[in-house]
Amino acid sequence: MPELPEVESIRRYLVSKRLEGEKIQRVEVGWADSVAAPRHDIEGFANAVSGKRIAIIDRRGKYLIASLQDESGTLSHLVLHMGMTGSVHIREPVETTVKYRRAVTYLGDGRRIELNDSRRWARLWCVEKPEDAFPNLGPEPWNLTPREFARRVKSKRSRIKPALLDQNLVAGVGNIYADEALHRSRILPLRRCNRISVARLEILHSAIIAVLEHAIEFISTHPSADGSPYVVDAYDERMRITRGTKSTCPDCDQVIVSRSISGRTAYYCPRCQH
Repeated sequence: MPELPEVESIRRYLVSKRLEGEKIQRVEVGWADSVAAPRHDIEGFANAVSGKRIAIIDRRGKYLIASLQDESGTLSHLVLHMGMTGSVHIREPVETTVKYRRAVTYLGDGRRIELNDSRRWARLWCVEKPEDAFPNLGPEPWNLTPREFARRVKSKRSRIKPALLDQNLVAGVGNIYADEALHRSRILPLRRCNRISVARLEILHSAIIAVLEHAIEFISTHPSADGSPYVVDAYDERMRITRGTKSTCPDCDQVIVSRSISGRTAYYCPRCQH
């Protein structure tokens, strides 16, 4: 799944392509379920977006946000969540389309913004305020002090791994990066949040930020063949824990263990993490 580093990298990619200021000529969506607002209304969504100019491209958690401005200066917002397999690509007029194109935005200069999504879980909103698409989204790790983060997490009785995946608690941390941060901070993913000390949670907060920043830097230096941002791969060298059979801990050579916790697979070192 594209997580915060991937979405932030896509935002930077779109800005670098000078999309801010471009006018949207028209939009096509191939599947009604892709439109979350106005719900399942392809025509309504296309009409709400077409003819407007892209003012600012932003991000909140795992959501990509394009602020759109009409001729009167009124703002609306196109919001995209890329689901499990979504990615965004810029295509010149002569270039072929992506393989699993679910939506395409035609720009005034002839270029196209294409949403590629093999599993069709990506969702699009056109809303008055970005928060209308994610009303309960929590703060991002950078917007919390270590003590604030510890206080929020320690208030939960759930296990720490699913708590980190709760986007209402802290926005932007996904499955793979949660494992990486827990390994760096030597916290067992099975530990109950309210039984972890404030000091260890503050270390975890620092580890989360370090992992996310490292991933953003890695992606920026490893673009895909077409120049678009690299999509997360659990087996590349940015990961300390290799998510595979018989992989070993980089610190102690103990075999990494995998276990399902609240429906999500966690990978951890049974010796280093406690």
